Amino acid sequence: MITLESIKKYGDYIAVEADGPLRAFSSAMHNAGCGSYRYFINRTVDKTYFPPDPREEMKRFLEDRGFPPKDTVAMMTAVDMKYALCRFFEEGDTSILLLVTAGLGNAVDVTRSHAYFYKPVNGTINIFIFINGVLTDEALIQGLCCAVETKVKVLSELSIKDPNSGTVATGTSTDSICIASTQKGEFHEYGGSITKLGSFLGKALYETLTDAVMQYLDFTKGKSSP
Repeated sequence: MITLESIKKYGDYIAVEADGPLRAFSSAMHNAGCGSYRYFINRTVDKTYFPPDPREEMKRFLEDRGFPPKDTVAMMTAVDMKYALCRFFEEGDTSILLLVTAGLGNAVDVTRSHAYFYKPVNGTINIFIFINGVLTDEALIQGLCCAVETKVKVLSELSIKDPNSGTVATGTSTDSICIASTQKGEFHEYGGSITKLGSFLGKALYETLTDAVMQYLDFTKGKSSP
């Protein structure tokens, strides 16, 4: 079972360490796509981080810290890990662990981005979703879609703007998301917005991401971005 005790904090990165492999879908920098993984990393990098080969640099980072690259999903962000939110939610026989960081330095409205030039920036929203349950691939993908819909809802309600277009942002240009399940416990064939799983995930992520974005906004008032 994945709980708050599965989270290990190491200063400039946070690791979620599972007892066994989890079934995962992600857009993470390291090991994007679908597969089975035991370790999940959210890492802070400096805002000047632009190595010649970021993927190779991340691989070396993992190896140097004892995480097998083939068994690890990893993301990076300019947000300090002290601002990461880790929340655990239970509903009936299913529970969810969330690890979220929110940086909005490069907020983008995807429906307008074709009209502008966007300079690469390390501000990003990273979302890890861990579900204690048995999910079909369909449910995992539908759950991921619910999470993205929730992100857009939060940014809209908090009036986060794309500075280029002046319209409400739908995310940032470097957002990453990962959804993973233990494949043990309650069975979920579907994970859409009106299913038990999808609505539970939407509620939990809405609360957590709202707090993360509010934390970012509070921090940046009169200060540099976290």
